[in-house]
Amino acid sequence: MAYPEIPGAQHAAPPNVPTKEFFDTKGLDYETTYGHNAGLLKAIDKLTALLRPGCRVLDLGCGTGRPVAHTLAARGFRVHGVDFSETMVELSRSAAPSGVFEQAHYLEWAPFPPIAAEESQDPKQQKFGGIVVSSSFYELSREQMETLVSRWRDWLEPGGFVLLVMVGAEDVPATKPDMYDADGRFARGIPFRFMGDDCFLYLFTRAGWRALLEEKGGLSVREQWTEAFVPPSEADCDGEVNSFLIAESAK
Repeated sequence: MAYPEIPGAQHAAPPNVPTKEFFDTKGLDYETTYGHNAGLLKAIDKLTALLRPGCRVLDLGCGTGRPVAHTLAARGFRVHGVDFSETMVELSRSAAPSGVFEQAHYLEWAPFPPIAAEESQDPKQQKFGGIVVSSSFYELSREQMETLVSRWRDWLEPGGFVLLVMVGAEDVPATKPDMYDADGRFARGIPFRFMGDDCFLYLFTRAGWRALLEEKGGLSVREQWTEAFVPPSEADCDGEVNSFLIAESAK
């Protein structure tokens, strides 16, 4: 299946955005800081209660594999993870040995063309029962995010579920009115302290994340909620208000 090119997919990341090299050096430090997020663990519980038992789940931007891939694999789901950091992929393989993990940027990655499971023995050619995206996309433009999410229509099986865990632009204290797009759904260049570095985020608002899933992904949002996460002081990170969304594809 030929997909439309994602705008700017080959372009370098904007200035002051954490890069592949940044994450290659942060591996276990990242896991120590973010691998035990109580709100995320509760969200995984909600998701796994909805998923078809044993289905294939895509962990897009899998990081170290904890807690998402590790928890899903332990509960009998077939995990397929993708991350642009070699260090993160290796950690994911250790966290969930039964999973399949690839090093690739999610702007450039796509599964094999989805076909009916009974037509192929290759698990890569089966659709996903679920997709999890947790704390990724922050360096992408609005247009890149919209094009990427639109592809999920082809990747999800009927009645499949997406768990999206992000930060809403309005929930970052440094977000200013002049950072928003004209429709108020997206803000650019938001200052944020992340693991000892000063960087800039590109974020939808809470309503914008919902609209992204519904309008571009063709998904029906079943539940949306927020929960604060405070990293340990030694991590040198700003606190977050995580926005959780669980959405379903058409049956």
